[in-house]
Amino acid sequence: MSAPGQPLETYTNDTFFIFNQERDDMRKSDRNASLNQITTYIYQSLIDFQGKWEYSHRGDWVIVLPNARYLAVGDKITNKTALKTYIIAEVLTGAGRGGMVRLDGQGAPVIAEGDVLALEEKNTVNFESSYSRYYQDKPASDWRDTIVFRVKRREPGTIGKHPFDPPTEIKPRIREYYPDEKHPGCHVMVMGQWFDNLIQFDCWSKYGNSADTLIEWFEDFMYKYTWVWKKNGVNEILYWMRLVDLESVKFRNDLSVRTVIYYFKTETIVTVKEYDLKQIDINLSVDNSTPSGFIGVAFGNKIPASGSLEIADRSFNNVNTL
Repeated sequence: MSAPGQPLETYTNDTFFIFNQERDDMRKSDRNASLNQITTYIYQSLIDFQGKWEYSHRGDWVIVLPNARYLAVGDKITNKTALKTYIIAEVLTGAGRGGMVRLDGQGAPVIAEGDVLALEEKNTVNFESSYSRYYQDKPASDWRDTIVFRVKRREPGTIGKHPFDPPTEIKPRIREYYPDEKHPGCHVMVMGQWFDNLIQFDCWSKYGNSADTLIEWFEDFMYKYTWVWKKNGVNEILYWMRLVDLESVKFRNDLSVRTVIYYFKTETIVTVKEYDLKQIDINLSVDNSTPSGFIGVAFGNKIPASGSLEIADRSFNNVNTL
């Protein structure tokens, strides 16, 4: 998993890495991710996904960007590892059809295996929390594919087998209880609560066919990076459903939208420090006004003998002692 504040890992097509899920570094996490962190992870991984590159057989400066959706002559590509910038000199196969480009290295060394590349912002897919007027009113020529996310449902998480099924964890419960090594005489109580979440992703594009390719592209991206996010604190990620395709004419630009919903299971953790129990004070007092075993009503100052039973009958003035 990545260190806090550092870029996330990238996916890999290596067979050993994908099909050996029992490795400790593939299934252990030292953190819990919130919904806000999840959407931040997705944004960071989208940038990484679109900059993935491969060597080609046409020379050192011809590379393939299979996940790029926008490529044009004159656009810049940044090598984040070597801190160099290249210019696209020629587009041999367009974005979405292989993404093969010839770069002008501008005197920089040849790209090395393992270098991380990043496209310009104008050549990447927008990822926003709402479809703002800024994007709605852009001229069609400047408009680029946009993915909008929103929380569709959030509830206390199930402790059963299926999302949203009872029983649910309606309040935090104790996860751990251990001595505080830094503060003798104290214990640390870790409390947690599961949450079931549905996040809706609306994939907007100018045309119906490009919206279709965009949502397939996004689903492929989600599949490849699921293990990355689970390593960084997301407990579970599931494909939930795809909604009906729509065409929108309510904005300045007529747009097509394709919607998919994913399930995320998250956990909220609260840590409480408590002082150890040091002393118990007990005050006891015994009332001996009534002898042991006495049941009934006492009249006057007469105190029955131990073990006697008095029966009071309001219809008679006498008291029978058994």
